[in-house]
Amino acid sequence: MRMACRLATALLLVPLPAGLVLAAEPITPPAMYPPDSWEGRSAAVVRVLDKLDAHVETLTIPAGQTASYKSLGVAVRSCLQHPPGLPPDSAAFLSVRDTSAAPVFSGWMFSAEPFIAVFESPVYGVQLVSCGGVGVAPAAPPLLPPPPAQARFDPGAPDAGASPAVDGPDPVYPSGAPEPPAPPDGPPPPNRP
Repeated sequence: MRMACRLATALLLVPLPAGLVLAAEPITPPAMYPPDSWEGRSAAVVRVLDKLDAHVETLTIPAGQTASYKSLGVAVRSCLQHPPGLPPDSAAFLSVRDTSAAPVFSGWMFSAEPFIAVFESPVYGVQLVSCGGVGVAPAAPPLLPPPPAQARFDPGAPDAGASPAVDGPDPVYPSGAPEPPAPPDGPPPPNRP
């Protein structure tokens, strides 16, 4: 070991011949993405476990379609994954039904954090493995309905700072502002204990 270290050090200290020039090749830096970057994929890879007979089935479901396994239906609305250069993770918006009309589970499921959103069933276990297929635009379903349109304040509009006009008499004082009360005649009333 010592001999190898001495030999490597000796080779580094040997001068190069005059005609030999070593050129450094520029290295392209890796693409840097913000940590919340996602890219869309056209399919989701989902693992389904039948707890009754311990059978595991892996389903590849295209986005926008539904696949069935025994009495379970799994629909994929969207599948997203982190781009290269970020820690690997996939997210899919899944709707899972088990022989009922109402979805038992509907929401985002993550492959790197499987216990954030869990499909709970005594018979089946569903877990997102990854996203596959070709790259598509990330199309996340809307989380909330858009807010209603509100009137904008325009400082250049006439009467921008004026208070709104009231039509008709004042509802509190129909005949106008009240007059201040007249001072009492005579001394003030005595304070009683």
